[in-house]
Amino acid sequence: MSIGFRLLFAAIVLAAAALPAGAQAFSDDFESGLGGWTQTVSVLDLSTAQNIVPAGGANSAYAGSAGDRMWRNLGADVGAFYFSFWMYDGTHTRMQGEVRGYTGAGYADGTLEQLFAIGRYTTVTMPGEIYDGTKYQGRIAFPGDTMGWFQLNAPGSPDRSTGWHQFGIERTEENVLNFWVDGILSRSLTGATWATVDCVSLGYGAGTFAGDAWFDGVEFSAVPEPGSLLALGAGLAAMAGMARRRR
Repeated sequence: MSIGFRLLFAAIVLAAAALPAGAQAFSDDFESGLGGWTQTVSVLDLSTAQNIVPAGGANSAYAGSAGDRMWRNLGADVGAFYFSFWMYDGTHTRMQGEVRGYTGAGYADGTLEQLFAIGRYTTVTMPGEIYDGTKYQGRIAFPGDTMGWFQLNAPGSPDRSTGWHQFGIERTEENVLNFWVDGILSRSLTGATWATVDCVSLGYGAGTFAGDAWFDGVEFSAVPEPGSLLALGAGLAAMAGMARRRR
């Protein structure tokens, strides 16, 4: 291995080391089943009725009741992150994806410290919000007096419609919360209580009314801290300099 490539490799290692220990980015298209997810009492099912990821694939995760939910621990406490998933908007009135943080090691372990959600809901609770059933909704749980459910209604934000939609939640190191629908930034908020997150979930998880919704193409990644990106940049610069000297 050349000196330049050794430097690049070292920079990548330094960047990865800045991520929370044990936190792994993951993606899941459910083509191999629902392994890796833990079901609550009311479960999601593997379905071949709908699919979007990958193109030509077969499977998705089906929620037929508002009580359906499944979750996945991240294995570490994560600060900045990006979480996205596809949801087929069928006949459910309350269905969403969530990122949560507990005082313990993962889902429902200890006290809930923060919760971010995006999807479809039936009301808004954030002070000053007016509910619009043609749009999708997001949620920030804490602080409870200034946050809650809100509209995803920034200019250009997509309307609800039957079919597949991609939803995303991003939290930056500066604690800015960005909520995306179909690749369009549909709301950006500050002022949320900072707490690390340790799990994600799909499904609403409460109530008994029936409906149809499907999930597919789930992705989560922890965002490297700025220092790790600087280390990577330094490694790339060193490799470029070494290459110039050798020429």
